[in-house]
Amino acid sequence: MHHQQSTLSRRRMLALSTGVILAGGLGSTAIAGTARADVPTSPRFDLTVASSRLFWKKPLHEKPIMQCFAFDNVNGEVYVMQRSDQPDSKRRGHLAINRMTLEGDYISRMYLNGFGHGIAFGVQPTPDGVIMWTEADAQPYGDDNSRARVVCRFPWAASTTPITRDDVELYEPIDGMHLASCSLDMDHNTIAVRYTKDGVDGMRVSLYDLDAFAEHDFSQRLADISTRPVHTPDVTPQGYQHYGQHLYLLQGNPYDQPCDQPGERGRGNTVIGRINFNDESDHEAHLTNAGYSLNFREPEGLGLINLADGRPRLAMGFASGCPGTRQANIYYKQDPPG
Repeated sequence: MHHQQSTLSRRRMLALSTGVILAGGLGSTAIAGTARADVPTSPRFDLTVASSRLFWKKPLHEKPIMQCFAFDNVNGEVYVMQRSDQPDSKRRGHLAINRMTLEGDYISRMYLNGFGHGIAFGVQPTPDGVIMWTEADAQPYGDDNSRARVVCRFPWAASTTPITRDDVELYEPIDGMHLASCSLDMDHNTIAVRYTKDGVDGMRVSLYDLDAFAEHDFSQRLADISTRPVHTPDVTPQGYQHYGQHLYLLQGNPYDQPCDQPGERGRGNTVIGRINFNDESDHEAHLTNAGYSLNFREPEGLGLINLADGRPRLAMGFASGCPGTRQANIYYKQDPPG
């Protein structure tokens, strides 16, 4: 485990510091933790209920498909991540984050050069602005792709000038981790880190208290579980989101048909699953028909949206359209956890 932070990152973070985020200082030493199932009991989302549409066929600023998304439930906005239009962005890990309204209208953007593929990320609202938690430090993956080595945090700042790993605070809670990404659960103040040491089939997710993690204290890991109980071989993992004691995972592939042809109910292989952090044997997986009529329809990420009743719903992202005219779509399960 390593505490990695550039001088520029320190200045940027201190400029936005709050008691919640930076209590205890930025110089804490990372300590290896022993995995244990110690997550307080919490309700779970019913993955079998119907889904509603948040927004449909909305363009993003860049041309590539959406990769994942995260909500700012304090300010009522959503951030959608995609690869940037920069040359060779897939291989080099260049990303763009779109800040959008809940109606799917574009507000602004931010560029991240050399960060990764765009698996999952989190948004932490603070009194002084928004903190983004994302993957970072892209490494080669296959012939023309990249994946992140660690996770990081940085303040949101709309700009056309890309930031790099030198502008953010890096976190490596597990020695030798790769294919790294993270999600946030602000209701329970936790961060989940997905990683592997043994390829996609060896994917694991560790859970930490967010305040301790932000201080580089990884000694109180709450859980560490495998994603294998709900991972289907040859079906692409497409993001995840945790809430309380449960981890939710999305997997699936785009329709195997021309990208301009609408889909039909029951055609796709998109599955949404759940694993109990405290008991891996407690798991489930269900096909979802959300957005089935979309053309292309590739599942792209999970998130948590608070509706008017103040309670969260589990949201799913789907990319649609053809190359050059890709669109973003977000649906959510109608029921809160119960």
